[in-house]
Amino acid sequence: MIDAVDALDVLRHSAALAVTQNEPCVDIDQPLPIGELQGDVDCSDTVNAVDALKLLRYSAALSVLQNDPCPDIGT
Repeated sequence: MIDAVDALDVLRHSAALAVTQNEPCVDIDQPLPIGELQGDVDCSDTVNAVDALKLLRYSAALSVLQNDPCPDIGT
């Protein structure tokens, strides 16, 4: 389940602050088995504050715009 804590972790990472993750989670900005980067929810090939804002919107049940072929958050 994606929540606001995930968004804050991505925001901390984009600000070059320490992020604590629990195993077996892949570290933020590391490749996932499907070829995407962990935390890069908008498929921009970088993890940044925009990703964090999209995660916050998703966790608040607000609309999130995604560009094809990037999958919807939570799918």
